Amino acid sequence: MRQIRTRLVNFRVTDEELERLKTASDRQGARCLSDFARSIMFGGTYDDRLLSMDQRLTGVEHSMARLVEALSGSRLQDANTHE
Repeated sequence: MRQIRTRLVNFRVTDEELERLKTASDRQGARCLSDFARSIMFGGTYDDRLLSMDQRLTGVEHSMARLVEALSGSRLQDANTHE
């Protein structure tokens, strides 16, 4: 479960630095500039977070596929027992 973020950290940047941050954030597909900055500050790249999420999603997809196969197999068994 995600923790609610209640603390605010401010720092000043130039117009050029802000544009560079926005460009980098957009290029990485970050949800928002805050998420992008937070991921960079804590040692990972935004790509690392996306890779981790992608790996977890792949695991969920495999689990769902096994579940569908198991359900399909049980339906076939049920159909055969009712004949």
